[in-house]
Amino acid sequence: MAGSNIYRELTPRLALVSFIGSLGALNFGFDIGWWGCILGAPYFNQQYGSATVTNATTGATSKTLSASEQSAGTGIGTAGIMLGIMFAPWFNEKYGRKRSFLLLAVVGIIGTVVQAASTVGRKYWVLVTGKLILNFSIGIASAVVGVYLSECSPATVRGTLLSNYNVVQNIGYLISSGCVYGVVLKMAPINWLLPICMQAVLPVVIIICSPLIPESPRWLIAQGRTEEATEVIRMLRKQGTEEYEIAVVLEVAEIKAAYEEIKILHDGVGWVELFRGANLRRTLVAIGLQCLQQAQGVSFVSNYILITMIGLGIHNPYAIIVAIYSVLLVTSLGAFYLPDRIGRRPLLLVGSASGAIWMAVFGTISAVATVPTGNLANFLVASLFLYIAFFSNTWSVMPWTVSAEISAAPLREMTLAIGAWSGFGVGLIVVFVSPYLQHAEYAGLGGKIAFVWMGFSIISGIWVFFMVPELKNRSLEELDYMFEARVPIRKFKSFDTTELLAQKKREHGTDRVASVIIDEKTDLEPTSEPVKRLEYV
Repeated sequence: MAGSNIYRELTPRLALVSFIGSLGALNFGFDIGWWGCILGAPYFNQQYGSATVTNATTGATSKTLSASEQSAGTGIGTAGIMLGIMFAPWFNEKYGRKRSFLLLAVVGIIGTVVQAASTVGRKYWVLVTGKLILNFSIGIASAVVGVYLSECSPATVRGTLLSNYNVVQNIGYLISSGCVYGVVLKMAPINWLLPICMQAVLPVVIIICSPLIPESPRWLIAQGRTEEATEVIRMLRKQGTEEYEIAVVLEVAEIKAAYEEIKILHDGVGWVELFRGANLRRTLVAIGLQCLQQAQGVSFVSNYILITMIGLGIHNPYAIIVAIYSVLLVTSLGAFYLPDRIGRRPLLLVGSASGAIWMAVFGTISAVATVPTGNLANFLVASLFLYIAFFSNTWSVMPWTVSAEISAAPLREMTLAIGAWSGFGVGLIVVFVSPYLQHAEYAGLGGKIAFVWMGFSIISGIWVFFMVPELKNRSLEELDYMFEARVPIRKFKSFDTTELLAQKKREHGTDRVASVIIDEKTDLEPTSEPVKRLEYV
């Protein structure tokens, strides 16, 4: 559906479900944001660090986190996300999407309590253990949110609603960075306790709001609960006209028929099925996008850019971080419009080009000036702002959007899980290695590490051009048929599915699936309303 009608299917209830479902991303952004900021906080380093540093001017000594502590603390958190991602598909498939939201909320509260308990005795590894537990819940969210939103959304607004995840995550970045900015100079435990305890708010909100969201209609159909699925779709779609009532029945019938066909094709489905036949292309796209997102340095920017700016002598880095995350949030609002208007491929290609350009600028300035000042410092900070502005609408959101919609129905949880797990695996390498590449006692790259991310941005653009199909305005069932038909990657945008869909409808009988029977009440008073009954035939 094009033009002004593109958001005709975006009902208030669907928007609410999308927002509540995306709340799992808020703690993701909050966790990364507060951790990346607190690593540069002097009092936090003094209380939790084990390394000793000497002030070159005064000769005074103080404690700070070592490169290995920075690396392990950040990396173990990423490992927690990976564990959550691998656990989630089993739980998500067996118990449903709604219970997955409740589980991630409970685990998030436990992780928050453990992190706060580290204040007693300033136990750094207790703090990291709590971060591991909390990030396990973030891993569950990473695996369930995209699946849930894609399964609840009509094709015309699926990209918009999946982008909600990214926007809510960016809200988490902004809140957490502002929170740390407000207390970073206080020489008291509130320095870290305030952001830690704020992480408990979101899980409580998810538990309270859970009655407002329905179970995924596609999961219900997979469990044989077709009538419940029909009611969910009717609730999420526009109501009140005969046209839309028929559309609901047709949508349910097509989902059911497509699921049954794919189920037959993938009977006894297991992880190995991800790499067989047409599924191989889909799996490689999901894995490639998630890995290349991380390889372009997003984990480095999220976790270490503040301490990088401190090392480069940039003035007032905390205020800059808050400003960067403000720009990230504002520019990410474009993701509500751009994916379903411009498409997935163009956004990814533009994102790769811009990432390469602005990382090259950052690296070049860091190479020519050990401590940038004046215009050089301004250009360096500006390159960060521009990198974030372009990344927010492209590589920040598109890997999750495409991964959630590209997989076959019975493999959706596993495809998203293995893609996200692979991506966070690359992110784990990035956060483990970056401190050693930057610190003077090791590789000593400092800000020149940006050249590494520049190289991967170039690689990602080439990979997208040859490997990623355009999925805009295609239903999930339509994509199933196109991949099974072996449609070439670069023909997805223009491929006419009319005959393919007609053939599938004839095979499934959905060309005659719905009839509308209007029975008038025996009472023919003017206030009487017709009773519409939709039947499968």
